[in-house]
Amino acid sequence: MQIGTLRLSALPRGAAAMLAVALPLAAGVQAKAAEAQKNDKESVSGPIIVTASPLPVRLDELAAPVLRLDQIDIDESGTSTLGALLGEKPGVTQSSFAAGASRPIIRGMDNNRVRVQENGISAGGVAALSEDHGVPIDPLSATSIEVVRGPATLRYGSEAIGGVVNVLNDRIPSARPAGGFTVHGGASYDSVDQGKQVYGALKAAAGSIVWHADGFRRKTSDYATPHGEQFNTWTDTSGVAGGASALLDNGYAGASVTLYDSEYGISAPEDPTDPVHIDMRQTKLHVRGGLSFDGWVKGLNLSGGYGDYRHDEITLSGVTGSTFKNKEWEGRAEFLHGSVGPFAGAFGVQYHDRDLSASGEGGELLAPTHSRSVAGFLFEEVPLGDTLSLQMAGRVEHVTVEGTALDTASIMEYGVSRDFTPLSGSAGLVWDLDGGWVTSATFQAAQRAPEAPELFSKGPHEATETFEIGDAALNKETAYSAELSARREGRGYSFAASLFHVSFDDFIYKALTGATCDDDYASCTDAGGTGTELNQVRYAQRDATFYGFELEGKVALLRTDIATYGLTGQADYVRAKFDGGTNVPRIPPMRIGAGVYLEADRFMAKAGFLHAFKQDKLGPNETETAGYTNVSAVFRYTLPEQMTGGASVKISVIGQNLLDADIRNHVSFKKNDVLLPGRNFRLVASVDF
Repeated sequence: MQIGTLRLSALPRGAAAMLAVALPLAAGVQAKAAEAQKNDKESVSGPIIVTASPLPVRLDELAAPVLRLDQIDIDESGTSTLGALLGEKPGVTQSSFAAGASRPIIRGMDNNRVRVQENGISAGGVAALSEDHGVPIDPLSATSIEVVRGPATLRYGSEAIGGVVNVLNDRIPSARPAGGFTVHGGASYDSVDQGKQVYGALKAAAGSIVWHADGFRRKTSDYATPHGEQFNTWTDTSGVAGGASALLDNGYAGASVTLYDSEYGISAPEDPTDPVHIDMRQTKLHVRGGLSFDGWVKGLNLSGGYGDYRHDEITLSGVTGSTFKNKEWEGRAEFLHGSVGPFAGAFGVQYHDRDLSASGEGGELLAPTHSRSVAGFLFEEVPLGDTLSLQMAGRVEHVTVEGTALDTASIMEYGVSRDFTPLSGSAGLVWDLDGGWVTSATFQAAQRAPEAPELFSKGPHEATETFEIGDAALNKETAYSAELSARREGRGYSFAASLFHVSFDDFIYKALTGATCDDDYASCTDAGGTGTELNQVRYAQRDATFYGFELEGKVALLRTDIATYGLTGQADYVRAKFDGGTNVPRIPPMRIGAGVYLEADRFMAKAGFLHAFKQDKLGPNETETAGYTNVSAVFRYTLPEQMTGGASVKISVIGQNLLDADIRNHVSFKKNDVLLPGRNFRLVASVDF
C-alpha cells in the first residue's frame, strides 16, 4: 500500500498494521462526519489565526496546517517549557534536555530552523545555541499559542524554515476589555515532582488607556521516574510583566516590560557530587501599535522589542563555569494594502541586531559575535474563483555575521566576517470544496544563513558534556518543500491530514563524531590526544531529504440530552536521510494515538494513549531508542456561576504516563541517561471574571 510517495513498508515494524486499522477508522470518521455536513458552515467561524497571515483569516482559509492552543489547554498542561507543552501534538516533539529547557521540534527540525517568538518578536536568549538553554518565555504568560508552517513563515525570518511558534498574550492590549476589566488566574499541583505553581493576569481600562499586569511562580523538585528520582531535575521559575496601550480612533499604541527569572538543574551531570544548574534572567521591552486607514494603505502594524538576557552555569559548590549573554533587538513594520488588480495582502520590512557573548568556559566555546540582518517581505492573496485562492510570499534578506573561528589544523583562532543574501519564495493553493472539505497544496523554496554558533563554536560546553566545533566556511542552507493537506470540520467532528516532502541543499547539522575531548582541542582523540571527558560535536553540511505525514481527527459518535461521546485519533511520521543513504541524527520516531471523550454542559472527560515506536533509523554514533506508550486522562468540571458570584471557575484533574512507563526521547542528547517523568497526577484550578 502506498500513501502519496510514502510506502507503508518503510514504516517501523507494527506501524503498517496499526495504520491499516487507523485508515479505515478515519474513513469511518468521515462517513460519520458526512451526517453533519449541513452544519459545516456554522463551525468554521472559529478564532482568527493571527500568525499565519497579515489578513484576518480563519483556519479553513489557510494554505498550510496551523496548530493552535487556547487558554484552557495551556492552564491544564502545567508545563514549564514550550517544548513540553507542544511535544505530543501531531508533527511536534521536544528536545527535553532538562526539566527547565525544552524547545519545540517541528517535523524533525529544531533550533535554528524553528523560530520561537512572542507576539511576532523574537524570544531572545540563547536557546538555539544548545539544548540545555531554556527559552525565556513561560507557557503561563500566553493566552494562546500558534504553530505555523508554509507561506506565512517568510514574514518572520529565514530561521523559520521548519516553522514558527508564536506565543500570544495581552501585555500590550489592542482593545478595551468587556465590562472594563478582566481577571484570569489559577494554581496547580503535580505529584510527580511536588510541583506548585500560581499565576494571574489583570486587564483594566481607564478612559482611553488599557492597563495590563501579570505574574507567575513555579517551583518543582526532582521528578520521579519508574526507577526513582531523576537527579537534578528541579526548577524554580518566576516572572512579572506590565503593559499599557492608548486606544486611538483608528487603532492603538502601547508598550510592555517583562522580567523573567528561571533556575533549573541539568540532569545526569558529569560529576554527580558537584552538579550544574542554570540561573537565567531576562529583561524585555516590547512596543506595538496598529493603525487603520481609508486609502490604498489599509493598515500599518508596528512592533519592536529589546531583550537583555544572561544566564550562568553554576556548580553545587558555587563556581560559575560559564556565562552567556545576549542583547538583541528587532523591529518590524507591516503595511496592509488595498487591491492591486486581483492582489490583496501586505508588505513590510524587518531589522534584527544581536550581540551574543560568553565568558568563563563558555568564552572558550564562543567568543563575542555580532549578527545583524535587514529584510523585506511580501504576502499576497489572489482569488482564482469562488472556491480557489492563491497565497504567495517572498522574502529577501541581507545577513552579516561576525565572530572568531578556530583553525583546526593550526589550532589558532582568527576573526571572520561573513555576508549572506538569503532569498525565499512560497506559494499555496487553497480549494474550498463541496461537502465542507478544504484542501491545499503548498510549495516553498527558502534559504537560511548559518547562525553564529554554527560558524564559530570552538570549545567545551560542560553542561551538555560536549566539545562543539563550528565551521566558518558554511554556506547558505536551501530547503525546497512541498505539502499536500486536507481538512474538514463541522459540528461534532474534525479531520486533518498532511503529506510533506523537504529537500535540503547544504543542510547544516551537528552530530557526534565518536571522538572525545577534554577542555582543549588538542586533547580530542581525532587530533591524536587522549581526551576522555567530552563528546565531540561538529557542525557540517550535506544534502538531505525529509518526508512524512500527520493525521488528526475527532468525531462525536453519540449525542444525548446530557452529553456527547466520541473518539479522537492522531499519527505522525518523519523520515530524514542524507544523500547517500545515511540517516540524519536525532529524528523522532513514528507515533500513533487514540482516545475517547465525553463533553457535557459543565464537565468534560477524555482518556487516551500516544504510542511512540522504537527508533532504529540511526545516524552516526547514535544508539537505538525503545518505544513507549503514554496513557493519559483529563477530567474538568466548571462550577455553577451561582456558586462563584458570576466567575467562571474550572477544576481539572489530569493524569499523565498512567502506566508509569519508561519514556526516553530519541532526539535528546541525554536520552541514554535521562528518563522522562513517570506517573503524574495534576490538580488545576482556574478562574476568569
